[in-house]
Amino acid sequence: MTLREFNQKFLEPGSQTLMILGIIFLCQPWIELLHQYSVTIMLIGLIGFNVAVHIPPPEKAVIDEDESNPAGHGGGHG
Repeated sequence: MTLREFNQKFLEPGSQTLMILGIIFLCQPWIELLHQYSVTIMLIGLIGFNVAVHIPPPEKAVIDEDESNPAGHGGGHG
């Protein structure tokens, strides 16, 4: 697994989840420890997301028309 694939599969969604959890932890009044660290959790998610956004997505394989139809048939046309 390359860094680009890891970023797309884990880092970017994980960072978004951390930001959302930080907001939820900030708004909940029951568990004081989560409330105390909510801003820290949001900042970690924000920094991770900023890093993840700057990593380009994995390159897609380009299929050449000649390779997709090596026999040269038009697929039943004509």
